[in-house]
Amino acid sequence: MGYRWVDHTAELELRLDCPTEAAVFEEALSALAELVSQGAGSDRVRFDVAIRAPDQAALLARWLDELLFHAETEDLIPEHAERLQLRDGELQATVCAVRGSPRHLVKGVTYHRLSIEQDSEGYAATVVLDV
Repeated sequence: MGYRWVDHTAELELRLDCPTEAAVFEEALSALAELVSQGAGSDRVRFDVAIRAPDQAALLARWLDELLFHAETEDLIPEHAERLQLRDGELQATVCAVRGSPRHLVKGVTYHRLSIEQDSEGYAATVVLDV
């Protein structure tokens, strides 16, 4: 299980290899937290997320968009998902975050090369971020 960043011109590509579909979403949160974290305070916050999308890849993009929205508008750096449920194109989660000074370097999540695929070892996903 894990993730790695692949550099592109004006983009960052995130590749995730995880044993379960839920782990893809949890690892994506961890990767984004590492990317935006630069100074976290001690004020811990929880917020709920409920999103829908036509497929799991689009749901992953919406998930990251939602986390970026909270980082941009409320200075919240996600730490982990306390509860994450996936069902029929829907994601519901309670995100634990810390208020801080996130780096505002991601312009958006793109649909370029966006994918989630299941194989014999689990799930592989790719997301490209515009920076």
